[in-house]
Amino acid sequence: MTELKDFAQRYATAWCSQNPESVAAFFAENGSLSVNDGPPAVGRAAIAKIARGFMRTFPDMVVTMDDVSQDSDETKFH
Repeated sequence: MTELKDFAQRYATAWCSQNPESVAAFFAENGSLSVNDGPPAVGRAAIAKIARGFMRTFPDMVVTMDDVSQDSDETKFH
């Protein structure tokens, strides 16, 4: 679990980087990101677009990791 928490901490740092491609790089080529139960953004380009929108709208946004959990089906970042 330590490796997963380290990974999640680097993911939170990427969200604070003002570089949307840094966020997208954490995902597989065909990975997906869903925000607030919205439709998934599929693929790194779509994920970078979502991240770019947040970064433009909230330029001083600070993302912190509260928790990361994993079960047999999925990993959740909180």
